[in-house]
Amino acid sequence: MPDLPSPAEARSDVDVLLEAVLTVGRGLELATTLQRLVQAAADLADAEYAALGILDAGGRIGQFLTVGMDAGQIRAVGHYPTGRGILGELIRHPHPLRLSDLQKDPRAVGFPPNHPEMHSFLGVPLRVHGIPFGNLYLTGKRGGGDFTDGDQRRIEALAAAASVAVENARLYDDARLRERWAVASNEISRRLLAGDAPDEVLDLVALHAAQVAGADVAALTVPGDAGLEVRAAVGAAGVRGTLVPPDGSFAAEVYDSGLPIVTVDAATDARAAIAFGAVADEIGPFAALPLGEPGRTRGVLSVGRKQGKLAFPDAVIEALQAFASQAAVALELAERRSDAERLAVVRDRDRIARDLHDLAIQRLYATGLGLQGVARRLERRGDADDAARVASAVDEVDETIGLIRTTIRGLQPPVDDARRVGLRSRVIAEVEAASRSLGFAPALRFEGPVDALVPPATADHLVAVVRESLSNVARHAHAGSVDVLLSATDAVVLTVSDDGVGIPADARLSGLENMRTRAREQNGTLTIGPCPEGRGTRLCWQAPLPTK
Repeated sequence: MPDLPSPAEARSDVDVLLEAVLTVGRGLELATTLQRLVQAAADLADAEYAALGILDAGGRIGQFLTVGMDAGQIRAVGHYPTGRGILGELIRHPHPLRLSDLQKDPRAVGFPPNHPEMHSFLGVPLRVHGIPFGNLYLTGKRGGGDFTDGDQRRIEALAAAASVAVENARLYDDARLRERWAVASNEISRRLLAGDAPDEVLDLVALHAAQVAGADVAALTVPGDAGLEVRAAVGAAGVRGTLVPPDGSFAAEVYDSGLPIVTVDAATDARAAIAFGAVADEIGPFAALPLGEPGRTRGVLSVGRKQGKLAFPDAVIEALQAFASQAAVALELAERRSDAERLAVVRDRDRIARDLHDLAIQRLYATGLGLQGVARRLERRGDADDAARVASAVDEVDETIGLIRTTIRGLQPPVDDARRVGLRSRVIAEVEAASRSLGFAPALRFEGPVDALVPPATADHLVAVVRESLSNVARHAHAGSVDVLLSATDAVVLTVSDDGVGIPADARLSGLENMRTRAREQNGTLTIGPCPEGRGTRLCWQAPLPTK
């Protein structure tokens, strides 16, 4: 039977215990309270080393707070224990445990390299509201010897009294979290409704997520033109704008699955290597949450705390999920605003195209018909010079009508790729339409897979060039035949050859200059010269094709 303490010793124990409990209870923040608890336990049992192993949802040690080892010793030892050996014995059997030499116990698994030598051991479970919260571990009784019955009673009493302080600190942290959460959500909502730029809102989401979660780093990753890209970051210099590889990263995994990932020590996981750049190896508790639902994920919100800090509680994960939802709304609104702006531009272009077709072209037609009548009357009067000038003006009107038609086609909204008419069909339609003004059908040939190789933007330029070149032949060349060849290999080449009279030295070249401008916009060229046979004109328009 253990010796009972004398009344004086009992009063002294009570005083010491009371001081320890008061020390623990002075702090309101959970992290501070827990650290004081570990220090109070070491002082109360006169132990050289003390630790508190906080249990995670799986019943393993998810957080390890220590006293007696400096930062250099902690780094040298490496990762904290997770609950094997003697430490795990208290998890499996939550009852006080005292050992004279923990290294000689058959349940021990030894120490990692660089670990201080430890022998005497005292372990006491800590419960909050009757639920296992963690375990207090003490080793190295000062002055040698073993921990006593009195040490055990004092630590058990401290654990029982400290459970109230721990619960109060948890409630206080939860209340502060929800207060910060409400303020941050209100500001983000106001900025969203005010129509702020998406990047500004994402920066605000990352900042508030880090503050509310008590995180050291936070990042928002969204899909860009080249893949997943870090769009906003806090606490991680040089990370913004970097690309996340499609495999081997937390962000990519969460983006693909639409499911969150929460871990207590990201530094031991290779997927965290690129989460926060240079500070990734310093991160312990980590959480990555999807922006949106599985199948409709718009990005990933990642937050991390440095090693040694408490893991993210459920209340923090709940708040982070709300921030992730707000980030998803910001991206959705930005996309909808962009769609609305594009629709407004398309409607405006459609209105301009209708006005040009219904008003401008009709007036030009009427003007041209009137001028043709004037030219005929002048010819009948024998005024050949004035008749020629009027005929030239009629040609200018015709050319202007052609340019307006080209402009109208360019103003019309493009259809999507799934419904786009192939380039081959569009060129055939242009050649058939030109047959009426030429008086004969041009010869048309294709070489290579033009529909597969020519991108939509280049195809639009090509169709306009085909239309303009055939219109020029019909108006000026007096040709009896026209050959059109369109080939696509490394470059797309359009060749239009006729057997007409060629280009006069004093001819206006505005239409040809438009075709040359289209070639320059596609990094291509336009060449015009006589046909190899010596009669007529050959036009060659070419542009490089993108390489895969």
